[in-house]
Amino acid sequence: MLSRKEAFDLIDFVLAEASGHEARVLIMCGAEGLTRYANSEIHQNVFEDSTRITITITGDDCRSRISTTTLDRESLRAAVSDAIENLEYLPAGDTQPPSVSSVDPISLDLYSEDLENAFDVHRRSEHLQKAFSTLEDDLTAFGRLAHAETGMFFGNSHGVRHSVRSNGVDFSALVSSADGGSGYAAETTERPGEADIPGAFSRAHEKARLNRNREDLDPGRYTVILEPLAVGNILAFMSFIGFSARSVQNQISFLTGREGQQAFDERISIVDDHTDENTASLPFDFEGYPRQRLTLVQDGVVRDFAYDAASAQIDGVSSTGHSVDMPQRGGIPLHLVMAPGDVSTDEMVTETRNALLVTRFHYMNVVNPREGQLTGLTRDGVFRIEDGEVVGAVRNMRFTDSIPRILNNVVTISSDRQRTPGFYGNFYVPSIKIDNFHFTGGTEATK
Repeated sequence: MLSRKEAFDLIDFVLAEASGHEARVLIMCGAEGLTRYANSEIHQNVFEDSTRITITITGDDCRSRISTTTLDRESLRAAVSDAIENLEYLPAGDTQPPSVSSVDPISLDLYSEDLENAFDVHRRSEHLQKAFSTLEDDLTAFGRLAHAETGMFFGNSHGVRHSVRSNGVDFSALVSSADGGSGYAAETTERPGEADIPGAFSRAHEKARLNRNREDLDPGRYTVILEPLAVGNILAFMSFIGFSARSVQNQISFLTGREGQQAFDERISIVDDHTDENTASLPFDFEGYPRQRLTLVQDGVVRDFAYDAASAQIDGVSSTGHSVDMPQRGGIPLHLVMAPGDVSTDEMVTETRNALLVTRFHYMNVVNPREGQLTGLTRDGVFRIEDGEVVGAVRNMRFTDSIPRILNNVVTISSDRQRTPGFYGNFYVPSIKIDNFHFTGGTEATK
């Protein structure tokens, strides 16, 4: 992966080639050592080192953007030339927002050699072999264990220079039985000593063991306990379609007109905070603006929205540093942290008379963004709870429900939280017990 000096040298070269034009350069780097496994054995070890440079040239009423993975000077010179030439052929649009300037440089290096050493290719193999040895004979494991280094470097023609570098471990385990029942768990961390591979594998193993002899349930409204992965699935869409200022401006967001109003249960509080140690730190956005901490929901009341430069210009405010270089989407919160409750997930189960325990969702889609309505399927374990105990497994079902309705039917929020994947980076969320969760269909029995 590029060093900070190598990345800034490339940025300086590109900006010199674009001299006389408003220009910015974003470099995204990644180096990943990945161990994949299937049928309870390692089948692939790969290493990939990739770098992408995005060059943006801005005119008065349009902008041109070119991305390349070719780093030699001649190729970069040609890319700059093409980006400048393209301005002549682009249709006139809105007045372009000003580029970031007069900000202190940001330089953050969170790389841990201890974490890298603990998850090199040999130790990844050792972790997995130990996990495989715990499997029951009729269960099979699939998944990945990876150590990845990431870097993001930014520079523009106003002299702004930013850099961030970090590394992390990502583990997933799907344990499956012959009849199609499965269990899933995931673990991600950027800190040595916190990657609990045995614990995560054990959770997936236990879910697969329980996920047998599944019964069909009729569609309808059920009390559910959504584990953190399922909560994270919902919050990812909430972030994308709800808290973007651009979506509010276009009146697409289900939170349009709700700023300062009670929109959710008063126990719901959510911030976007890249400085929280349980999220992946990204201190500046894809336009070079420093990322601000946002209080999105406080005691159920909608507070802040995420802005990029273009949406900020429309409202006459400053960018909050949440650009993902998608002006049509505006600013997107990437580091959601949801406030905990006062009982553990285990206690939540034991205190429940009748409910369904949901591991996670997949194939999720937006049905109606203006209503915050989503649909998706359960995956890798739905379990029936009776009188405080898990008493059986249920076949996967489709839900169709709205985010506001879900988060206004809160019964309990767990005190324990988990890191879960978002569209970029990760969130930190609890389990939530919800009343009247709407399942609209089942799945066919496995033959």
